[in-house]
Amino acid sequence: MLKEFVSNAALLIASFSIMGVLFKDKPLYPTSSMSTKFYWGICFGVLGNVLMMFSIQVSPDIYADLRHLAIVIAGAFGGYIPAIIAATLISLGRFILFGFNHSALLPSLGALLIGPVCGLLSTLKIHRTTKAFIMNLCGLLIISTILIIRIDDAQVLKNVLTMHSLISLIGGLFGYYFFVFVVDSNETQNQLNNSLVKLKETEERFRLIAEYSSDMITMHNEQTEYIYISPAVKEVIHFEYPELLGKKVEVFIHPEDADQTNAMFQKALQDGSAEATYRSRSKYGDYVWIESTLKSVPFQEDDEKKVINVSRDITNRKLTEQKLQEANQLLNRLSYMDGLTGIANRRYFDETLLKEWSNAIENHKPITLIMFDIDYFKKYNDTYGHLKGDFCLQTIAQTVNNLFTSSLSNGTFCRYGGEEFSLILPSADRKEGVMTAQKIKDAVHELQVPHKSSEIAFYLTLSIGVASMNPSKSTLPDILINKADSALYLSKTRGRNTISIDE
Repeated sequence: MLKEFVSNAALLIASFSIMGVLFKDKPLYPTSSMSTKFYWGICFGVLGNVLMMFSIQVSPDIYADLRHLAIVIAGAFGGYIPAIIAATLISLGRFILFGFNHSALLPSLGALLIGPVCGLLSTLKIHRTTKAFIMNLCGLLIISTILIIRIDDAQVLKNVLTMHSLISLIGGLFGYYFFVFVVDSNETQNQLNNSLVKLKETEERFRLIAEYSSDMITMHNEQTEYIYISPAVKEVIHFEYPELLGKKVEVFIHPEDADQTNAMFQKALQDGSAEATYRSRSKYGDYVWIESTLKSVPFQEDDEKKVINVSRDITNRKLTEQKLQEANQLLNRLSYMDGLTGIANRRYFDETLLKEWSNAIENHKPITLIMFDIDYFKKYNDTYGHLKGDFCLQTIAQTVNNLFTSSLSNGTFCRYGGEEFSLILPSADRKEGVMTAQKIKDAVHELQVPHKSSEIAFYLTLSIGVASMNPSKSTLPDILINKADSALYLSKTRGRNTISIDE
């Protein structure tokens, strides 16, 4: 009898293996679909009938087997639906296999009763293992009751109950854990298959993006060597795949950008990401402006980080930016330039004087301001016309400016307004200011520009005022301007064509 019960248990475990293979894509859970529970319920029902075919005859009309374990496992893993389906098929199988008679009625009803009991127990909020053990005990209780009713021989009854209970509990335990193993194995295999599918999809997606992206996608090892290059390399820097493979990035970087690019690569390795803009040499020898986004990724196969570099050609954008920058610089220069004479304007004068004033305070240096205008310039305009007057202003401005650029490199020459001009001399004292004023006066005199309406000479002359100060935090640049203007006014009152110094 022990041998037959062990054979029943082995048959149960072997059947679980077959079922696990057949339904590896349809795992049994309480949350499984109705169709999945239906398929599993039928399989457990067939298994119960197979176990009945290998039943152990304990008397002429009494058989014992482990059919109830098929119902228990169905209920423990799938709930009441597969348990009831299995119980129903086993109950019908009892009549089909052994005929419809009085002796088959009670075992059939017992099997049918185990189904709802297991289904009811499956709703308990307890651990699945505990639930399966309770289901097995209830199944044993129902079967033991039937055996007690049907077996009259006490000794036989004792042997059958002992053997059946022992094999049912042990077989149920092994069967349960084996089915857990089957379910977990199938789940692990399904997860692995899903991971492989997703990995393949990811690889295909990456390859599709890399193959058709207009951006150049490259991969580098920690030594900056190319280990993958997308086809866009032909469009961006015109190299072929083999011409770059295994070579270092710095070989193709403009020398002025090499340090910056290497720093960005190291930053990507350490921090995970970086961005860089640099010039890369193309196959034709010219340089292309490249904008790159770098990401580092670990590779377990060689325990080394790789850097993925997504790059695009931004040469046209760089050229546009440079033109825009040049235009802004030009606009900036124009905003500080006098439109008529081409020298600095009043706005530039104000900002420069304020800056030089602060520098003089900080460095404890003097600052000198020279202001001059053209004598009887209104009469010049009235006599020769405004076009000639404009040309006269331009001539004076360029003459003094040339003098300034050649020998007065530290000064700032501006048109102050109308026919009036100013010259800021940082770190210059009164003596240096007078010497500079004399150079300006002499340079204009040498021009010998005719001025027949002048009341003091036949040529253009200048009235000049010079003022010097040692600025302090308690003084403002306006004081220096007022002093220079007062000196200029003094030159006019003295008959013009002279240099006056503010005392």
